[in-house]
Amino acid sequence: MGDVVLVEKGQKFPVDAMLISTSYEDGTCFIETSELDGETNLKRRSAVSMLASRQTVDSINAIIGKIECEAPNENLNTFEGRVTIGNGKSERSTTHALTMNQLLLRGAVLRNTDFAYAAVVYCGSNTKIIKNLKRAAGKQSTLEKKLNTFVLWAFLYNAVLLVSASLLEVYRYLDLRTREITLRRSQPLDYAVEWYLGPQDQSVFSHSLTTVISYFGIFTYVIPISLFVSIEMVRLAQGQFMVWDKQMQAVRQNNDRTMTKVKMRANNTNLNEDLGCVEYIFSDKTGTLTQNLMKLALFFIDGDVLDEMQNPGSLNQYIKVNESSRFTASLFARALALAHGVIPSLDPNTNEMIYESQSPDETALLTSMETNDVKLISRTKNLINIKTRGINESYELLASLEFTSDRKRMSAVVRTPDGQIHLYCKGADNIIFERLSRNPSVNNPNLLESASAALDRFSETGLRTLVIAYRKLTDEEFYQFKTKLDQAEQSLSNREANIDQACEMVERELTILGCTAIEDKLQDEVPETIDYLLKCDIRLWLLTGDKQETAINIGRSSKLISVEMNLMILNGNSDQDTSTQLDNMIAEVERMGVLRRHALVVNGVSLSHIFKTSTSKSETKRWNNAGNPTPDTPLDVKFLHLGTRCHSVICCRVTPLQKALVVKLVRKNLNKVCLSIGDGANDVSMIQEANIGVGIMGREGTQAVRASDYAFQEFKFLRRLISVHGRYSFMRMSLIILYSFYKNLAFITVQWWFGWVSGWSGQIVYEQMFFTGFNVVFTSLPPIILAIFERDVSEDRISIYPELYRESKGGVYWNLKEHFAMLLSSIWHSLALFGCVWFINSEGSLDPEGYSIGYWVQCYLFGTPMLLTVLLKCALMTKHWVWLSWTFLLISFALNIALMFFLEVFNWIEVGTPEITHILPTYYFVCVLVPIVCLLPDFLTIVKQQYFPSDANLIMEESNLLQRSQQQQRRTTPTTSDTYPMVAMGIDEENR
Repeated sequence: MGDVVLVEKGQKFPVDAMLISTSYEDGTCFIETSELDGETNLKRRSAVSMLASRQTVDSINAIIGKIECEAPNENLNTFEGRVTIGNGKSERSTTHALTMNQLLLRGAVLRNTDFAYAAVVYCGSNTKIIKNLKRAAGKQSTLEKKLNTFVLWAFLYNAVLLVSASLLEVYRYLDLRTREITLRRSQPLDYAVEWYLGPQDQSVFSHSLTTVISYFGIFTYVIPISLFVSIEMVRLAQGQFMVWDKQMQAVRQNNDRTMTKVKMRANNTNLNEDLGCVEYIFSDKTGTLTQNLMKLALFFIDGDVLDEMQNPGSLNQYIKVNESSRFTASLFARALALAHGVIPSLDPNTNEMIYESQSPDETALLTSMETNDVKLISRTKNLINIKTRGINESYELLASLEFTSDRKRMSAVVRTPDGQIHLYCKGADNIIFERLSRNPSVNNPNLLESASAALDRFSETGLRTLVIAYRKLTDEEFYQFKTKLDQAEQSLSNREANIDQACEMVERELTILGCTAIEDKLQDEVPETIDYLLKCDIRLWLLTGDKQETAINIGRSSKLISVEMNLMILNGNSDQDTSTQLDNMIAEVERMGVLRRHALVVNGVSLSHIFKTSTSKSETKRWNNAGNPTPDTPLDVKFLHLGTRCHSVICCRVTPLQKALVVKLVRKNLNKVCLSIGDGANDVSMIQEANIGVGIMGREGTQAVRASDYAFQEFKFLRRLISVHGRYSFMRMSLIILYSFYKNLAFITVQWWFGWVSGWSGQIVYEQMFFTGFNVVFTSLPPIILAIFERDVSEDRISIYPELYRESKGGVYWNLKEHFAMLLSSIWHSLALFGCVWFINSEGSLDPEGYSIGYWVQCYLFGTPMLLTVLLKCALMTKHWVWLSWTFLLISFALNIALMFFLEVFNWIEVGTPEITHILPTYYFVCVLVPIVCLLPDFLTIVKQQYFPSDANLIMEESNLLQRSQQQQRRTTPTTSDTYPMVAMGIDEENR
């Protein structure tokens, strides 16, 4: 605390510090805070005026003062403090207020300023950025949670095998022990019942413990431990496929006007499969559905609408030809040129004037004014220079009242070149209109009515509107306002409220000058994407800060709201009013029934009432006999009940916190997979709250991208992300999980069947190395390849048939039917394998020398058919073959053969076992018989699909027919190289 740091251009601030002075004489500097709030636009910071001239080390060292500030906190947008500066020679000192305008945060980068001196306020863990480093809760896919339940059932199956085998063995042991006790009396020297094994153990406890431990070690193979490693490998591969997908790449223009291909990012591949079962999508509007490329479209001045899009420079022409409105239009133009936070600077690449601003709207306004011959030349802390129709004008900036989400307006108080004091104000229509003068001589009622109608028309076409107004202030009015503002800025408590009270003194009795309408176009294919998602039976909720009319129009243009939908608008002004409206809407929906589709529009005020009385999921909810909320039901439950019965929901004028609360309400209460998508720092909380967060690499920084699980350039890629990659991932992950449990259950259950003929001795039915390597070596790669490359239908068919995604999220790949089929298949395969081998070999097969085969050969009579069966099962599950599929199937089987001879070399099995096994007819017979018997039900299932096909089966057949037709056409149609040989070779006539 109190140390002074020197930061040069392009460097990051290492601490939170109070700005002392900069390379500019007025103490102004510009910073970039993209690492803090995601905003890439430059922000201005100003030093305390008394310190701005201290630009040398000696003058900095001579400063004597004290900084008082609030305790360290995580709020990046507010700061309250004051600095007391003394001259060191007397007790006289001056106190100045400190706000965010003087604070430089750790992580901010100094731009467009050569150097800056700053005094440390917070350092280390007390800095605001560190206070914000709260680890987000880890996300786990819903399928992974279901897998955990699956593992518990496998443990139960394991326990059944373990307990039954142990009890049967102990029962057998006690029976033999009782018989031996009886025989010992008559035959003391030869009393062992099983003479070839010797007498039974005399300690019941020791024998029972040994038995349990033995079977515990064997039956633990029921749990496919390697599955979890396989799943992570598959997820990484699936994520890489997303990154490599050329159809999800976009071209971005850099600052130097070069073009760069931008690939999507998969920041969290643990959620791949959840993309295939999304139920709700929550989307931001600006920059997510729209391009966030603002362009001024229309002016409204003195009752006239000027089309700036069709006629650039229309305002300048209007001023020239319309003498009666010239004064108002000129003030309107000056208001736009003066009331803003834009920083003019030179583009280092083109040396042209560019405008840096926190708001793209302000940049669009200044760019348009330049077209209308009103140009911002320069700006300092206290002076704004503009050029109006070739004449330079300088305005003293007396006060700048910043825009906040609560104020929804900003104002600039300036002294004009002729000495008058003007306040120029711009903001949302509802905020400015209530501050206009009611005097008919100041604001013509007809003009206000015309302006309101124009604003409604602008909003209905999806334009972003602002109202511009001004007021003349006397010196006395300004002095009173400035005095109260300074006092408010120096207060350490309730500073924001005090500043608002001071602003209210002058931001009233305004005179309307005009209105602006800014266009923010929809991104490419947004309507088509939303239409496809709705056909997938996905509910899409639009969460935006725009006004209600604009949000509704965007909903219509993007096909989120269709003409046949019943549109309901919730505008509650109180808890009771909101509750009444919700009750009426719920009754309306119930009356119309399910045949009519509904759309709901909710404003931020209503949401504040809804969440003010929110209830937890565990709280008892009050319903009537029909299952509908009663008047006593909490508002959030009513809202959720209504929202889930609507096809589309639009929440307008919402704050970032309200966005997160809406997502949390749906996710927590419905247990549905929710996806949030946004592009700005204000969308981060919403993105983190959802099951899946998607960031748009837009123009509002990278914070949303860094907080997201997946990120790409354009909204249209969401369609492919969930319908293709998500559906494939969910299908593939379901296959690898079910297959892994199937093969392990079938593999180990044979051991249980073997217990009936082995005296429950715990003897392993397979060769030891085969038993150990079954999961890790022989059957690990085929299911991984299956889960990476498998597809039931082609990508182009998925884009045509959204029903395929509806089928996927409906549970066609993961349901109780599939689970029981897997369990029954594993039990049948184990029983069929054991029965066939035991029936054939029960009397003992003969080797080439006439001896009965031994234990080692019998191990391979069980092991090799088992491996063949599970590999062929994997082959039957494969619908999309690649060369890796059959390659690793063959490699897995070949490894089993190679292992036999490898073990013989090191004498780990009886010498000659591999040779005897491979010349034994019984071996080949069971290798053919067992897979046929085991897989017969699977073949019947394939036949059944021919008569009772699913949607995927029909579409796959259609795709195959189309592919064969295209191949036939290529065979009968001359190729390009036959018709145009030079062109096909890449040689044109000119180069030739």
